[in-house]
Amino acid sequence: MHEGHSGSGTEAPSASADGPSRRHSVWGWLPGVVLLVALIVFVVLRFGEERQFALMLKHARPEWLLAGAVLQVFSYLTMAGCWLVTLRAAGVKAPWMRTASLALMKLSFDQLVPTAGIGGSVVVMKGLQKEGAPPRVATAALLVDMVSFYAAHAVAVVIAILTLWFRAQLHAAILGLATAFAALACAVPFGILWLTRHGGWQPPRWARRIPGLTGLLESISQVPPELVRDKWLLLRAGALQFATFLLDALTLSCMFFAAGHAVDFPDVFAAFMLATLVMTLSIIPGGVGTFEATAVGTLSSLGVPVEVGLTAVMLLRGFTLWLPLPLGVVLLRRMLGVRLRDAMSSPRSESAGSPAVSPEQRTA
Repeated sequence: MHEGHSGSGTEAPSASADGPSRRHSVWGWLPGVVLLVALIVFVVLRFGEERQFALMLKHARPEWLLAGAVLQVFSYLTMAGCWLVTLRAAGVKAPWMRTASLALMKLSFDQLVPTAGIGGSVVVMKGLQKEGAPPRVATAALLVDMVSFYAAHAVAVVIAILTLWFRAQLHAAILGLATAFAALACAVPFGILWLTRHGGWQPPRWARRIPGLTGLLESISQVPPELVRDKWLLLRAGALQFATFLLDALTLSCMFFAAGHAVDFPDVFAAFMLATLVMTLSIIPGGVGTFEATAVGTLSSLGVPVEVGLTAVMLLRGFTLWLPLPLGVVLLRRMLGVRLRDAMSSPRSESAGSPAVSPEQRTA
């Protein structure tokens, strides 16, 4: 195992080449930040509860904040478990805590570098290889994680929709979003399973016209089909994915207790999953603004005061997005020995004897 791309034979991008990427990353965040600020201003002006909103943030009960932090630690362990079940099925043993740190690194990389999620997957694959996983097994772990994510997400969204239906708060817009996600949730797993129906195939010539796609397909072609298509393995990974959604929703529930307002957990879970659905379909990094607006709007339709919902959701986002970002950057530099702009210096990582890249989707 080597760190970074020292052995890739590909030079890192120059500062000038990195400039447009950084500007693109900043502009990618801008719409979400504007939407989030607009949401906060709307709550303050519409409801005139700026003092109550500030007081709830200032006097949040620390014991519930601590409980939320503990739940988030467990959520990273379940995320790591989705990779570890594949590694262990292939006979590879990796430390759980160090694997969990890869989830932090992926989160930070995907939010800071606009690579449509592929960059964070390269980081994860390098980390799994560093823990002793052969490249083809590391790629299989990412593909199993991706298939199980969409399967578990689909189940969770169905539960959320049923909750809103029983609460008589199911709107046409929600059904439209759910339909769009259903198409994605079916297309991605079936596409992966179709590509891994047998190993050793060669990518088509037209794939060479799309940067990075050839390496991606070559990596997938080397994955052991028996791993990605193992139903029991996918079921265990899906259960861990669903547990991650539960832990995040429980964290949001703790944030309501921290703000001094108890909300029924089914309502919290429904709001969280709909916000996660919008975040998955959104092109804005981290779903900034879209996640908050969807969660607060859903909670409001269920009778939760807007200022209370916004307080709890903002506290949740602190735990799930803003606090992990700097820690993930530190781990990227110290544990993998890479700079953010260097980690994607080559469109291909190592696969079984040749460079490759691997995809991964995670929400969050």
